[in-house]
Amino acid sequence: MRENLFLIALILLIILNIFVSYNLLKDDYYEKKQKIIQFLIIWLIPIIGGLIVLFFMNREEKTNRNSLESSNSTSPMGISESSVSGGD
Repeated sequence: MRENLFLIALILLIILNIFVSYNLLKDDYYEKKQKIIQFLIIWLIPIIGGLIVLFFMNREEKTNRNSLESSNSTSPMGISESSVSGGD
């Protein structure tokens, strides 16, 4: 029973590391050097390495998304799109 539980935990850890590695690989936000360091963190620090990198990737993505949305909601002159379109 203990062996099965250990095996399941190991498989879940590997799946998590593969998931985080794949998302890091396709992310264009980080430079090559940063990605290498993050891959090392993911695979050399068991259990928490993948969770740490995933946490920071999601945090950076939300920050970038929020800044992009706020810059798209106003024109260069500071007029919001809703006031220009009639405030539907």
